[in-house]
Amino acid sequence: MTESELVRSWKRTEAFLRDARAHLSQIAEAEFVDSIAEFEKFIEHNELGLAFDALESVANESQWESQRVFELLALAAASMGLKERMRALDEQLSKLKGWKYETSLPPGDA
Repeated sequence: MTESELVRSWKRTEAFLRDARAHLSQIAEAEFVDSIAEFEKFIEHNELGLAFDALESVANESQWESQRVFELLALAAASMGLKERMRALDEQLSKLKGWKYETSLPPGDA
């Protein structure tokens, strides 16, 4: 992977994570202020794996999150090459949706 491809990959992953964070419920925003602040700190320092961990934890603990949050987290996992994490989120989404869900990056992002 060239340096420009790597930077593009980081930006794509950051966009998925920021979008997932933007979709958090108001309940999560109120209940998990410290974890969300930690997420923001990790994003600022390009610690995308740690930012993913923090946001996934909030989403799982809050129990109020929309399917879209989990879809975006799965996309972030796919973007970072975290196949097992992506599969676990896909399994969780399959249960929520009632049909087999499989994450795939948008064309040109794979």
